[in-house]
Amino acid sequence: MDAASLAVRLGYRRHRVSDALSAVLIVVSLVLSLGLPAVHAQASTISSADATTLVPGIPLATPVTIHPRLISAYAALLAAAMLSLLYLYRGRSFVVYWIGSWLLVAAGLGIVARSYSDPTLSSVLTGLALLFTVAAAGLMRLSIESFPQHSVRWNGRRITAMSAAALWFLVAPFAVPLSTVVLSGTLATAGLLAWSGVGYLQLARQARSAGALVIGIGLTLIASSHLFASVMSLFVNFGSGQRLSAVTVITTLFIALGMHILVFEDMTDELRLANRRLAGANEEVRRLAITDALTGCHNRRFFDEVERRELERHRRYGTALSVVFIDVNHFKRLNDTLGHDRGDAVLWIIGNLLKGQVRQSDYAIRWGGDEFLLLLSCGVEEAQTKATNLKAAFEQERIGAGLPAYLGISVGVAPVSPEEGLRASIREADSQMYGDKISESGV
Repeated sequence: MDAASLAVRLGYRRHRVSDALSAVLIVVSLVLSLGLPAVHAQASTISSADATTLVPGIPLATPVTIHPRLISAYAALLAAAMLSLLYLYRGRSFVVYWIGSWLLVAAGLGIVARSYSDPTLSSVLTGLALLFTVAAAGLMRLSIESFPQHSVRWNGRRITAMSAAALWFLVAPFAVPLSTVVLSGTLATAGLLAWSGVGYLQLARQARSAGALVIGIGLTLIASSHLFASVMSLFVNFGSGQRLSAVTVITTLFIALGMHILVFEDMTDELRLANRRLAGANEEVRRLAITDALTGCHNRRFFDEVERRELERHRRYGTALSVVFIDVNHFKRLNDTLGHDRGDAVLWIIGNLLKGQVRQSDYAIRWGGDEFLLLLSCGVEEAQTKATNLKAAFEQERIGAGLPAYLGISVGVAPVSPEEGLRASIREADSQMYGDKISESGV
């Protein structure tokens, strides 16, 4: 992407930049304040003399304590930042729910990444971390409900459930054993993640989405691991500081990848739909440009487009081609006496009759005013028969519509010669039509 395109994109979406980055900066500050003290260096217990003995001239490296939860918190924060950048290009509500879910996960992991000397404070913060984890799973469920552009209603049931969860995880550590609070949080998270995973798997089946499939499988696996941990905690005391499962970490990375894939799939689907709509709109514009609005027949613009093509086909394959020229007798008189509305009705009747006479390879064209042209893929004899049938059909329509007896149509038929072209044949058919007009009405 060049600098000009980037400037246009950011200029168009600058109101989203502050919204996306402000939330990231808030949680960056939260995680740094809570988790940064947990990373510390442990001084080496080996004396310098021993170090010199082991590797002369080269001091031993200082061992560093690694906290998996803190690293995972930063990874979740990075995932939220990446999704925030995607939100600049895809301002959908499900992306906002994803960002919020990752931010809550980062905050929860940042809280439990360090140990606390005060048992009461440790219990309260553990409950808060569990609340963040359950809320993150709930936002994941809201993301599938809002995909792709559905609005999620915050009804009383959801607000009540959120309030009850907040009250339980913030107050329960003072009333019940912490293991019970941890078990309830793990089960609630597992249930919400499994519910979300089923939703994404259904979306993957309906939309054939690879991103939704990856997210659905990942959420289902994490829900299964949480459920397994809950069952095992009944028999083995994991404690509140259990280690992060490597499977969970890897699965979470795949979920983040699936989110990006789903966003790009959603963008691709919308572009594909927009292209289909644009193609349909272009086709409709073209149809209107080559169609006479009153009669529904083709117009002169269309004839100019197909003239060379039809003549070339006639020359190459030797197919028969004829033209029939039609003109309405005493049309001006009809307009002057009965009004232009009746005149338009007559033109509409003729247009319907002409469209009924043509096949898929033929064309009915309004040449101008009360003149029409049939371009037929047949010999002159068959064209003459169609012209005669057309005059008889119009006479029946005239009688049925109660139109004056002086109203009629004159026709002229001429074959198309590859050497002379269509224009010469039209002039010949026009001359034949004028002769038919004189012979029938004396005009």
